[in-house]
Formats: sequence, structure tokens, C-alpha cells
Amino acid sequence: MRRWLRIALAITVTLGVTACVPPVAGSVGISVDAQGHPVAVLAWCDGTTPEEVIVSHEETSSGVSGTDSESSPSSLPSDTAPTRWVEDATFHAPDLDGQSASVRLDAPAGGWTVEPGPPALKPGVMYHVSGGKGRGNSRVNTSSVSFTTEDLVKLEPGRVFVQKLDETSPTITWVDTTISRAEFDREGQDPDACQ
Repeated sequence: MRRWLRIALAITVTLGVTACVPPVAGSVGISVDAQGHPVAVLAWCDGTTPEEVIVSHEETSSGVSGTDSESSPSSLPSDTAPTRWVEDATFHAPDLDGQSASVRLDAPAGGWTVEPGPPALKPGVMYHVSGGKGRGNSRVNTSSVSFTTEDLVKLEPGRVFVQKLDETSPTITWVDTTISRAEFDREGQDPDACQ
């Protein structure tokens, strides 16, 4: 439950507190390359090419990182502890062709740049990845994904880790799932799914 509350909060923080929520026109997911390095993958609707990918995490004001709900309860921040979102890295995209791309999170290449530098992903920390382009009222976002390094270990190259809405649940429930890269691209580029 705590993981899904963090995902919802991360989406809210990423979108900003505005009267108008930026449209979603694409997807971001997490994969690994053949050597097991973490890779953010993107697929987007026509005309909404992302300019950036942001990696962030939640931590208490004392510096304790937010962790997965499966971690030891003693290592979890208190539900009442003040928290803040820490932006670990912003990856700036080169001019992207087509409607899909990827960037290796620990060593970006192919024209991608990163500020302040590649994030050092730590076990037990819940990371949030989102993409987008523009600023303010002209902002367009991709969907987002939250993951831990433990999720990465379970991934195979060519598979993409995402969260999907469980349409069979009577409440809003997001579930972790992995899909093929082809399915990820198809879903992220689907004009019917773009706002």
C-alpha cells in the first residue's frame, strides 16, 4: 500500500501543483541492457517527443530514503515524518527521431547528457522516473514508473517494467508488470491513450 501511495504522490509532485494537469502523451518504463545496466525506455505520441527524463526519490527531512513496502518496517520512514522529493538526475535528450528511445541511467550515450551526473541507485530506495517536454502550461508528460534496484535484478533484456491500472479492482490499484519492448512501444504510441 505504501508503495502505491508513493507512486501517486510522485506523479503529483512531478506534475506540479497547478490548476491544470499537463497532458500525458507517452510512456516511460525501466529495462536492462544485455549487461544488466538500468535503462529508461520511452515511447510517445506523434508530436510529443520528450526533452528530458527525470529520476527522483522520496526521503524524510532527516535524509532517510523512502523504501519499498517489502523492506524491513524499521527502515521505513514514519507515515507522519515530513518528506521531500529529491531529484537525483535530469537526463537531457538529443534530437530524437521516431517515437521511441532509451537512455542508460548509469552511463548515458548517443547524445544524452545528465545533470548533475548519473544517479547512484541504492538498494531499498524507491526511485521514480518520468519524462516530458516543455514548461508551465505547455508541459506534456509521459506516464511514470517507480522501481527499486531489486526490481531491476528480476528483469530480462527486452522486457520493460511498468505500473498498470488494475481495471478489475473496485478501487484505484496500480500493479507492477513487465511487458515486451514491442508492446511497450505500441501502448506508448497509441493515439487513443494520449490526452
